[in-house]
Amino acid sequence: MANDQEEALDGMMEYEDTPSDVQDTEDGGAIVQIDDTPSLGESEFYSNLAESIPEAELSVIGSSLCDLIEKDKESRKRRDEQYEEGLRRTGLGDDAPGGAGFSGASRVVHPMLTKACVDFSSRVMKEIFPVTGPAKERIIGKPTKEKFEKAQRICKYMNWQMTRQMKDFRAELEQLSTQVPLAGAQYLKLTWDARRKKPVPLFVSMDDVLLPYAATNFYSAERKTHVQYITKLEYQRRVQSGMYRDVDLPTVAITPETTKSERANDKIEGRSADTYNADGLRTIFETYVYYDIEGEASPYIVSIDKSTQKVLSIYRNWEEEDELQEEMNWIVEFPMIPWRGAYPIGFVHMIGGLSAAATGSLRALLDAAHISNFPGLVKMKGGAGGQTERIDPTEVHEIEGSFGQDDIRKVLMALPFNPPSAVLFQLLGFMIESADSVVRTTFEDLADSNANVPVGTTLARIEQGMVVFNAIHGRVHDAMGRVLEVLYRINKMYLDEEEIYDDTGELLAYRADFEGPVNVMPVSDPNISTDTQRFAQVMAVMQRSDAKPGLYDPYKVEEMFLRQLKVPDYEELLAPKPNVDEMNAVNENLAASLNRPIAAFPEQEHLAHLQVHLDFILNPTLGSSRLVGAAALPILLEHVKEHVVLWYVSQIVDVASEAVGENIGKLQKDATQEEKKELDKLLAAASQAVNQQAEQTLGAIPQIVEQAIELLQSFRPPMPQDPSASLMKAEVERKTAADQAKMQIETQKLQMQQQTEAQRLQTEIQRLQNELEREKMREQAALAKADMEIEAKLRMNAEDNQTAKQLAALEVQSGEKIALSTGHGINPNPQ
Repeated sequence: MANDQEEALDGMMEYEDTPSDVQDTEDGGAIVQIDDTPSLGESEFYSNLAESIPEAELSVIGSSLCDLIEKDKESRKRRDEQYEEGLRRTGLGDDAPGGAGFSGASRVVHPMLTKACVDFSSRVMKEIFPVTGPAKERIIGKPTKEKFEKAQRICKYMNWQMTRQMKDFRAELEQLSTQVPLAGAQYLKLTWDARRKKPVPLFVSMDDVLLPYAATNFYSAERKTHVQYITKLEYQRRVQSGMYRDVDLPTVAITPETTKSERANDKIEGRSADTYNADGLRTIFETYVYYDIEGEASPYIVSIDKSTQKVLSIYRNWEEEDELQEEMNWIVEFPMIPWRGAYPIGFVHMIGGLSAAATGSLRALLDAAHISNFPGLVKMKGGAGGQTERIDPTEVHEIEGSFGQDDIRKVLMALPFNPPSAVLFQLLGFMIESADSVVRTTFEDLADSNANVPVGTTLARIEQGMVVFNAIHGRVHDAMGRVLEVLYRINKMYLDEEEIYDDTGELLAYRADFEGPVNVMPVSDPNISTDTQRFAQVMAVMQRSDAKPGLYDPYKVEEMFLRQLKVPDYEELLAPKPNVDEMNAVNENLAASLNRPIAAFPEQEHLAHLQVHLDFILNPTLGSSRLVGAAALPILLEHVKEHVVLWYVSQIVDVASEAVGENIGKLQKDATQEEKKELDKLLAAASQAVNQQAEQTLGAIPQIVEQAIELLQSFRPPMPQDPSASLMKAEVERKTAADQAKMQIETQKLQMQQQTEAQRLQTEIQRLQNELEREKMREQAALAKADMEIEAKLRMNAEDNQTAKQLAALEVQSGEKIALSTGHGINPNPQ
């Protein structure tokens, strides 16, 4: 799978060359650049500031912080008592509160809280810490081959760290996960062990983490104190390693006082503290605090001895290059149910009362049963002789009788007690069901459900049953992501080797890989928290794949199914994906006979291939024989279909392309929307011509195919007949006949509708033609009228001109006559 993933990434990612530390020289040698730069954690910036601060100032810091820490401890006193009560109510320490006080009273405890804690831990650990490791790759930004390979190296190295190098990592995480439901939250701390040169995980109980009253969130709290109990030897190691300054501290004579929760847990584990403190335990306050030490309030880590209030170390708690001085987290909170304050709540707060009531009810029922079987007795006063005896079951005692009494029943009477109450028993069941409903799942109901229930319904039931746990799982997933970030930063700060190898000598990563953003994330899925959910999801995908076979890759769907079943080496079980090459028709017949896949290709001569395949199918000694046909016919029939369809497509494309004088595929690609509509009309016209050609060319194929299908069915063994098969067959035939009749009626209706529509179209076409003819006649009439009007106007103009000429001539003649009669010329300007 990894190889397939890398091949896929090669095609989608850019490759960036990694600069080499080796440079070749002209004489054939090489120059190797050796990077002796110290790790970030060795910088003077992270040195112990307490070594250079005056003692008087350290005393002020120590006393002021100790006072604040005591106030933080006092402010959450009730919280510690709740955690202690939760541990006691598990009954594991034989000191669960409640119950009757008479001798022999039941001390049994209902395992409600214990069951919830074990169930929670089992589910969480399975999701966040699988066998292969809790980390997986994460590509940030644009994916490249270099980024993918770097993320793979980091993921491989960090998984090796958490599964092999830190052998106690899983144990610490499991211890944490069992306690989260009780207290509401627990903490995991990661530090660097300079002596062993590896990270160290540590489970920190909630009662050992103190927050100020004003804090509303663990990560935003201005002060976080980890109360540590270290031995004398561990203290000396820290001094020798330079973690603490060398301070002369007095020996602690008695074992330091622990929390009530710790004492309750000691009872569960069956241990007790050493009064004389043989190991030299002492209490150290390691406080992550914002404090004004260098002129401004900045995040520091201050370690203080509780008994003397002496400051042992002060470290800057922000990265050297960080101008914003953002606090570095070394402790990660694993919350259960967030609430208003800084401390989340757990099952003790949610179902603690129900757990106490269930325990009390169970004890009352058992006590009632015990008293009913062994009631108390009253003895009549007076009389000589006699004695009081306590008789256990199966024992026989001889007693002396009173004076004058020969019947013991006359002087003794058993006190009446009610037997176990049925109502109380029902109430106990109700309380258990109420408590289980807080964190219950529907997994128990799935075994009793119908196997034919749709996958969607199953998924809905699982989702409804897992709604509470899924929300908690999402918070645990986020916390595990923070753990990976802390481990990433530790590697970045303290790894001092350029190349990192595991204990077998295999190269895992480079120190330079830890530069830049965090390239890993938890392997768990915040949206899916159980294998049942994943399996139901896979089944839903398989159902969709069967319903929509063209949309899914069956090979990948089968891989998903086998992977979810956790089948080892499932890749070897699957046959390799067939690589179908282009072959001639004869070789295709051979491949089909050997049950090998074949495929048709667009550029082949489809009619020639069809001829060869159909001849092979019709041959009684080849394709039509039981020996060859049983394997070849299913493949060849599918193959014939491919050739027929490809021939149809190629013919339409050829006809349409010939009509436009250019490849229609290219035109279709670059055409506008209007041009595509015209091409669709062209394809419709080409389809009619090709359909006629198909009837002439491929007309014999349907009959041959029907014969082949009948022959193939005859090769198959008959199915065993069920007693009700005849009734079912008759019912099927009846339904088939009814469906055929209905289909025939529908076909007739459709034909009538088509005929009616055709007539309507013909009528509409005739109407349009008549309308065009009438429009043409109207246009011709209008043109003739216009011509006549023009001719009339021309004649009128000509007549007017002729009249004007005649008038002008008359006027001239009149003037000449007048001039002759008067003997004068014409006056050009008459008055």
